[in-house]
Amino acid sequence: MKMKSNCPFKVGDRVRFTPSTRTKGLYQDIERFGIREGEVLKITEIRDGMYLYFGSNRGGWPWTEFTAVPSHRVLAQ
Repeated sequence: MKMKSNCPFKVGDRVRFTPSTRTKGLYQDIERFGIREGEVLKITEIRDGMYLYFGSNRGGWPWTEFTAVPSHRVLAQ
């Protein structure tokens, strides 16, 4: 399986962990790796243009296992 090489995320973005069916099959107990399906995380580092990290060296999953979480702007009243 060939992955896209251009990560659409940048450090500071918030993403939701949405693992593929393949990943869920390979890692049936994903929570043992310190991440839960559906969890929203803030990116602190991107390694090799592909692998996302979230602080305390937590992460290492390819960006293709995440979806963007829109930022919410507070409008002045």
